[in-house]
Amino acid sequence: MTVYVLHFDPPFQHARHYIGYTPDQSAARRVNEHLSCNSNGSPLVRAAIGAGCKVELAHEFPGASRAFERWLKKRRDTSRWCHCCGVKSRKLPDPNRMPTAFLESKPDYSQTTRTEEAA
Repeated sequence: MTVYVLHFDPPFQHARHYIGYTPDQSAARRVNEHLSCNSNGSPLVRAAIGAGCKVELAHEFPGASRAFERWLKKRRDTSRWCHCCGVKSRKLPDPNRMPTAFLESKPDYSQTTRTEEAA
């Protein structure tokens, strides 16, 4: 299990990074899928490459879970610790030190309203 961060240079529209997860021990295979622009890669990464952005693997978190991936995405502060963005002084997030409140929270889909039910 690995969580990885791809860095876009220059930023693609609103995005500077892509955070992903793979069940593999290394992100190499998954990153190659993204960079080859095949159908298994992310549409965002494919669009960034198509727009001329350079995409590189910025960070890899071996042993990190999907919960860590969701936590990183929810924080929305990747550019504050990404060394590709020029930040050198901030520590990387630690996959073993996520807040317990985040780990204990589970998405609640029971309150989702469907348009068919409203009609």
